[in-house]
Amino acid sequence: MSAVAQSASLASARSAFSGSRKALNSTKTVRAARSVAAKAEVKEIHMPALSSTMTEGKIVSWLKGEGDAISKGDAVVVVESDKADMDVESFFDGYLAVIAVEDGEMAAVGAPIAFVAETEAEIDAAKAMAAAAGGAAPAAPA
Repeated sequence: MSAVAQSASLASARSAFSGSRKALNSTKTVRAARSVAAKAEVKEIHMPALSSTMTEGKIVSWLKGEGDAISKGDAVVVVESDKADMDVESFFDGYLAVIAVEDGEMAAVGAPIAFVAETEAEIDAAKAMAAAAGGAAPAAPA
């Protein structure tokens, strides 16, 4: 097949979407304006697994109190695992709104031990969320 015949064959095989650029670019899509609002969230601090064998942990002491401002990397609580006591750092910026597991209490790994509000205005929402969750699910006494 000659080059001219191949070119003609390809031209006829183009899809219905092909056409002149002018025809494709002439239609403009108008989108409605969007309202963008930052949505603050309430985050949970969970009992971490500090070792591969840890199934529950004991809160030794809280280093921050309810209502205190916290930042990522701040030590907020000391947790006793099956091997050692360790400081647990926050992964969030905000305010420590609710402490769900008090000093001396046990909690299962993964259970929420506290709630963090992004803004002071959200502390009440965090308290409602903690109340709805029934606080943390404490571990069964050993």
